[in-house]
Amino acid sequence: MSLFASKAAPTSEKIRGGYYTPGAIARFLGDWVGAGGPRLLEPSCGDGAILRELARRSEQAVGVELDPGEATKARDACPGIDIVADDFFTWFEPKQRGAWDGVAGNPPFIRFQHWTEPTRAAAFDVMRSVGLRPTRLTNAWVPFVVASALAIRDGGRLGLVVPGEVMQVTYAAQLRAFLVDELSELTIVSFRDLVFDGILQEVVLLLGVRGRGPAQIKVVEATNLKSLPEATRLTMIPHAPALRHDKEKWTKYFLDPPQIEALREARADGGLTRLGEVADVDVGIVTGRNRFFVMRPSSGTARKVEEHLLPLVSKSAHLSGTRFSSRDLAALETDDAPCRLLAVEESTQLDEDDALQSYVRAGEAEHVHQGYKCSIRKRWWVVPSVWVPDAFLLRQIYDHPRLIANHAGAMSTDTVHRVRILNGVAATSVASASVNSATFAFAEVMGRSYGGGVLELEPREAEALPFPDASKLSDEHVEDVDRLVRAGRLLEAVSLVDRVLLIDHHGFSRELVRELRGTWARLRDRRLRRGRKQEVNLSATGATDTV
Repeated sequence: MSLFASKAAPTSEKIRGGYYTPGAIARFLGDWVGAGGPRLLEPSCGDGAILRELARRSEQAVGVELDPGEATKARDACPGIDIVADDFFTWFEPKQRGAWDGVAGNPPFIRFQHWTEPTRAAAFDVMRSVGLRPTRLTNAWVPFVVASALAIRDGGRLGLVVPGEVMQVTYAAQLRAFLVDELSELTIVSFRDLVFDGILQEVVLLLGVRGRGPAQIKVVEATNLKSLPEATRLTMIPHAPALRHDKEKWTKYFLDPPQIEALREARADGGLTRLGEVADVDVGIVTGRNRFFVMRPSSGTARKVEEHLLPLVSKSAHLSGTRFSSRDLAALETDDAPCRLLAVEESTQLDEDDALQSYVRAGEAEHVHQGYKCSIRKRWWVVPSVWVPDAFLLRQIYDHPRLIANHAGAMSTDTVHRVRILNGVAATSVASASVNSATFAFAEVMGRSYGGGVLELEPREAEALPFPDASKLSDEHVEDVDRLVRAGRLLEAVSLVDRVLLIDHHGFSRELVRELRGTWARLRDRRLRRGRKQEVNLSATGATDTV
């Protein structure tokens, strides 16, 4: 058994981004897009699940598929239908633009590093042709959406399965603006439950009508595939209030109009600053192989490398309250938790330390040094960028954002962001000030949620969060917030900070604070329902708790 095993390699399905479309979605898209006319296109037809539904409605349907094996499956599933075994972006010449009555599909979810260069170059050329600027974060589904929209005529229909990321991630902001400009109508069908077997990816159905924008937008939320509405009923659903599409994420379409207005009012208020003006947020330490560099105290003793170990927070579960104290660290040590980082000084000579040399050789025997992050270092066993942060910020969030002052001089791996306080305010005050309805609500909108119910905040997103004046909290307030959070009485802590900072200092009305708290609860509970955690009870968490 390997002592330092790395994560499992991605499956071939994940690398090529191919996940088969459930029959209910294929039929729904066939109904929606098929109503646009006979010339129908499936740009990434895979095994033919969606194409088969288009073929039932038109003999003029065409499918394109890069993978030869999948193309063969599609031909077997759709006899008599033209299947083009080719790279869609190479095949997508100017003559295809505006040539189709409808386009339906489930584009591959392929990350930048898994693309072949010819495919990536052709896909990015399509994006650049309409003024979009792809980056290394651009996933394959983005240019597929762009090309699919360009392929349909005025009045033609678009129906695609895309990740829920389209609603929120920064790299899709250009795409959101493009769709608003190029479509006259846009309907987003989301699901409370996960609908693809075996993956935690949240998906939505992107349904559009080509025409002069800005698009009228509506959002329909189905519980699961059984409650997927009939395509003919979509025209009966009212449109959502218009958002400011140049800046606002579509996550807000899951909110009521008063909640959208509350977010706008809070952001426009001149009193709130941004977390980035109070603190720098940086990623945690990237070890290259946590199983080698993160150790339990007993392991460090057994290996005789204690002198090279530093205190560490390696899991979000190690953090409670709004401060991480020496007492908290001691409790982890008593439990023999993985709370040590192998942080060897650059000047250390390996041949002068037999115990360290033995441990390094054990890592090499299991090829730890061949991992990418380790292999690019001058000395693979010396972890770079080791410094003590003033505070920690959880990268992955379940119930609420968590900022924790570091009173134990600990490090953190990249599961936890490192924070430097900038303005001289105590880290405990900043951590306590983060426990408020405005910051919590904006985290739900500005972060990104995934199918497992987790909300993720990257450093740039965290620094953009609206933030109250932490200097106005007294020492007594700081102590009370830490005590309440540790005791699991979160809403009492939120109410305290809301009253002291948002209402008394910044002048927010109680109604505005209630709307912000309701926004946080609504978006939080929506994503948690999709995860494997127990569903949050709104009445128990006090979405309407007094402020």
